Amino acid sequence: MYGQKVGDQIAELLRQRYDDVLREPLPDRFRDLLEGLEMDRPFFLAEARAREDSDADHALTER
Repeated sequence: MYGQKVGDQIAELLRQRYDDVLREPLPDRFRDLLEGLEMDRPFFLAEARAREDSDADHALTER
């Protein structure tokens, strides 16, 4: 029975954490990306890809 109790407690903590995440505001960068997609702006996508590439290059140079 001990295992079931621990499992139930873990499940409850996960549900609480999930609910907390749902209440968090959407990050500005993600919101901007969604707005750009809704407006069907191809240049916005190119800019987002360039930013991602720059972030990836920066991450690699930090290693």
